[in-house]
Amino acid sequence: MNTSQFTLLTSARDLLGVLAMLLTLLFATVALADDDDEEAEERPEYVVLSQERMLEHDIVTASAASGSLSLTTRTFGRIVHDPASLSHIRARFDGVVKRIMVNIGDKVEKGDTLAIIESNESLNQYSITSPMSGKIIARHANDGELTNGQVLLSVANYSRAIAQLAIFPKQRTHIAADMEVTLRLEELKQQSSISHITSSPDDKPYSIAFVNVDNGSGYWPLGAMVEGYIQIGFQEVNLALPKSSIQELDGQTIVFVKEGERFYPRQVKLGNTDNRLVEIVKGVQIGQQVVVENSYLLKADLLKMEAGDDD
Repeated sequence: MNTSQFTLLTSARDLLGVLAMLLTLLFATVALADDDDEEAEERPEYVVLSQERMLEHDIVTASAASGSLSLTTRTFGRIVHDPASLSHIRARFDGVVKRIMVNIGDKVEKGDTLAIIESNESLNQYSITSPMSGKIIARHANDGELTNGQVLLSVANYSRAIAQLAIFPKQRTHIAADMEVTLRLEELKQQSSISHITSSPDDKPYSIAFVNVDNGSGYWPLGAMVEGYIQIGFQEVNLALPKSSIQELDGQTIVFVKEGERFYPRQVKLGNTDNRLVEIVKGVQIGQQVVVENSYLLKADLLKMEAGDDD
């Protein structure tokens, strides 16, 4: 074998070696791709849930349909006392305070005796009774003192209060009396309506909307700052679902669509929203059954299945 033949044979062997290595890498890549596809196929695509389990876990579905979103404008204000819930009590006739029957903090009912007064003119004694039910919040007289036309006691009933909301000029044309309002104070929320609107005192550049507050719980303290969301109209949308339908999964926004006993996670695109509903722009069709309550339980089941936990 001469030198040229030996060189050619060596080059051919090298070429075959390179081709064999490339084929090995190719088959390995295909095998990995097949493994990945197999894992993807094994990943669960739905959750199976019987009617009995739905009832057990309070999972509720509803038919996807058009809806009406509430349009609101945001305002801020303060809780103040209702003038009708505060009474400053004086004696009808000047005289001597014979006895004060109550003290600060005492609860009283309408008609309860608060004090006994002896008239200067007739020297007869008469009773002062509470004009309302509530609590004694101030006492300015003691036994033996002269009344002299002064306030003797103050009674307040703070189970009623008022939210005074500032309405600025750009909002004023959209807001009127009787409109519904959602009041918020930290975690507290209450539905009410505007009783009336007045100009602001001291030439402030806004109007004031007065909103009645039910403060029977005592959780709406006087002076507290509140937010008010005034409903100024509605927007009709082609498809809307309760906010409780929406879940986040692997960075995607999803809902669960029911087909028989199978619940499929479906990626959705959201539109406008209010405090209850959210517009669904894409991902769900009208008439499909969607989980609207406790959908987070289905998300938890799906994650457990992906993790291979069958417990």
